[in-house]
Amino acid sequence: MNIYESALSIQDEIAEYRRHIHQHPERGFYLPETAAYVQSCLAEMGIISTFCGGPIDRKTRENFVFAGFPDMEESTGVVATIGSGSPCILLRADMDALPIQETPGHVPFTSSKEGISHMCGHDAHTAMLLGAARILKEHEAELPGTVKLMFQTGEECGCGSRFMVEHGVLKNPKVDAAFALHVMPNQKLGTVGYAAGISSAAMDTYMIRIQGKGGHSSTPQDCIDPLMIANQLYTTLNLFSGREIDPRETVALTAGQCGGGEVANVIPDTAQLMVCARTFNRDVTSHLVTRIPELVEHTVKMWRGDYEMIHFHTPSTYTDPALCEELKPYIVEIVGEENIQQIPGMAGTEDFGYVTEQVPGMFLFVGAGEPDAAPLHNPDMVLDERVLPLGAAINANLALQWLKGHKA
Repeated sequence: MNIYESALSIQDEIAEYRRHIHQHPERGFYLPETAAYVQSCLAEMGIISTFCGGPIDRKTRENFVFAGFPDMEESTGVVATIGSGSPCILLRADMDALPIQETPGHVPFTSSKEGISHMCGHDAHTAMLLGAARILKEHEAELPGTVKLMFQTGEECGCGSRFMVEHGVLKNPKVDAAFALHVMPNQKLGTVGYAAGISSAAMDTYMIRIQGKGGHSSTPQDCIDPLMIANQLYTTLNLFSGREIDPRETVALTAGQCGGGEVANVIPDTAQLMVCARTFNRDVTSHLVTRIPELVEHTVKMWRGDYEMIHFHTPSTYTDPALCEELKPYIVEIVGEENIQQIPGMAGTEDFGYVTEQVPGMFLFVGAGEPDAAPLHNPDMVLDERVLPLGAAINANLALQWLKGHKA
């Protein structure tokens, strides 16, 4: 069969999947509407699916509330299988959206929810995997093994895949290889790239609540100014990365949130600083993880403040070189030899790394526009929907061909 032709024949249906999800975005780990929609689509194909998630412990919930997420009592990942037995390849799509206000009316199916939108393409990833599921289900008798479908929540939280791994997504049947892709709106449509080895940066996130002593701005001697402490701490952390890390290594340290207080003439009681550090080298990561808490401790205490700090780590996604060589011909069958190349690993972070820590995996970047288009996480981001059947065909073809190459 010609997988790409099969995908093209259902491109309208794949686009409908994407547009429905785009109009009804949800963020975080708890995506009840999206999960129910995915399960209903799978059920129409004759595919049985189950939740792969469950209750989130209170400390984790509190941490993410602190980080600005709504309180989420459980994760609602979805898992399904096509075929049976060993070997087993996993195909993953993420389903969550971002806290971004989409530019109204820039597409006919703009987000219906204020302040939430799919500006990272996860709606397209989910639609592509649903399209691949439909193709693979139609040819289930030809599968010499199992294709496991992983529809994941909380990728933008940095640990959604971790919850699914902890709840057994890589077991029953045991997963032998895994694949995921990401659309790139400012990469030429139809081109694909992969980074053999480290495919994305590791990310360490620090959420720091500084406790001071509020009071009148005319009597700073009677106060402990948490905003001044936050400012000093941000400066210290930026100086640290330039003085203690080999300049040949890459460290991207950014404060995405810093502030506190309400008016100019009041020193507030508290301030917040949220910092993320992205790295590629494990030794560099280890040094940061040791030193940043020390710098926080000494800087805050130097100015008589107190603090509470939350830290969590998202590992690099590792694209297995041997698996890349194995899967590349199956991708070439869809996009053509001239449209695939190796590229440097991205400075962004991708929580598929929790999967690739456990099994060989490949991560692919798929062009969905033009180089001058609005990038990911931009309120004007637009995808060329011709990428949808392409992504569905890539998923389906490499899964089928890999299974044939590994049949018992």
